Amino acid sequence: MARDLWELINLNPGLRVDATASGRINRVDPNFVTNVWQRANVGQYTYDALNVIVEKRDANNWSGRVSYTLAYPRGNSSGQLTATDNFQVLDNYNLDANQGPTDFDRRHNLVISGRGEIPRTRGLTLSGTLRLLSGTPFSLINSAVDADRNGILQDPLAAGSYTGRGPNAITVDDAGGRNGAYGPGFAQLDTRIGWRFRPARGRTVDVTADVINVTNRANFVSPTGDLRSTNFLLLTTLYGGGQPRQAQVGVRVGF
Repeated sequence: MARDLWELINLNPGLRVDATASGRINRVDPNFVTNVWQRANVGQYTYDALNVIVEKRDANNWSGRVSYTLAYPRGNSSGQLTATDNFQVLDNYNLDANQGPTDFDRRHNLVISGRGEIPRTRGLTLSGTLRLLSGTPFSLINSAVDADRNGILQDPLAAGSYTGRGPNAITVDDAGGRNGAYGPGFAQLDTRIGWRFRPARGRTVDVTADVINVTNRANFVSPTGDLRSTNFLLLTTLYGGGQPRQAQVGVRVGF
């Protein structure tokens, strides 16, 4: 599937006098000292995917489902609604340099879930969901250098292997260009144990116990890819604000 996208282009671009981050920028219209952005329908992305689902419906006291998606979204835009063309030099958009995976690329997405009643327990049920996702892409840059002198400090590093500094730092293989590296993946297992009692005719008592993030895995989002930053390739932020192992108990009375 191919689709056109809006992208922000600069109506008042300029050139730095040199390739340093602090070099003076000479604008096309010197009466305006900053960028002037306008949305233009110049971007494009392509999305290819394979979806596979295997499901066992509820029978013989158990059911299950396995779903897998292999996806590849890419284009000359990040895919954001207000994506910026960081490679424009004067009136040349250089969209070929902006080619790469979109920010939403999750190449692999596997979800396994199921529910079953334990035999000879008179209503004890066990259910769970396991989610496994590959990491999202991000760019490796050096904001201390403006190699193309366009006034935007987003020039990608050369392709290669890079290692961060400090604890929790990671090593990535960068293909070069926009979104040439991939961050850590995501994995989480959630389970529920439940038991239904029938103390009297027409009355039920359901007792449940949920365990969230059974393995207590720390799922990190992609780190900063700016070589200039002290947090370069350093894992500092947890996905969704962080979800350590938690347990909760619930009781439901039906009558």
